[in-house]
Amino acid sequence: MPASRSPRPRPRRARGSVRRRMVTFALLPGLVTALLAGVIAWAVRDEWAGLSALLGGTIGVGIFLAGLAGITGVVAGPAYATMAGAFALLGLQLVVGFAVLYLLSRVGWVDMLPLGLGFLAAGLTFQVGTVIGYTGSRQLVFGDEGDPDTPEVR
Repeated sequence: MPASRSPRPRPRRARGSVRRRMVTFALLPGLVTALLAGVIAWAVRDEWAGLSALLGGTIGVGIFLAGLAGITGVVAGPAYATMAGAFALLGLQLVVGFAVLYLLSRVGWVDMLPLGLGFLAAGLTFQVGTVIGYTGSRQLVFGDEGDPDTPEVR
């Protein structure tokens, strides 16, 4: 690069922290999906199925939200403990999730099929929102694709 030319300023990163952006893009769609699952289950079966689907979706969003908050804390820690911390967090999520589902299966009014479907639908929606929020907050290392000053990597 010639000394007479100053480098172009870097484009700014998307506003806010990465975690906040991921939660923003995931929480509302996950809760809307939980509500939608409850309404659909109510329309297809009965009010107890609708309440079960709504409860399952809410539990799914809650578990994934806690996992997102936990994993950002684990990654912010020391590098040597990252993989062990992530595995421990996953194990804790699975144990808590199964314990909650087991306790709910003992309740007489809970219908497990709508609860599970609401859990899956809201959880998948939350995960898709997390990925969309993450990709929108990151930028390319070598500049924009349409930047004429950026050399091609071969």
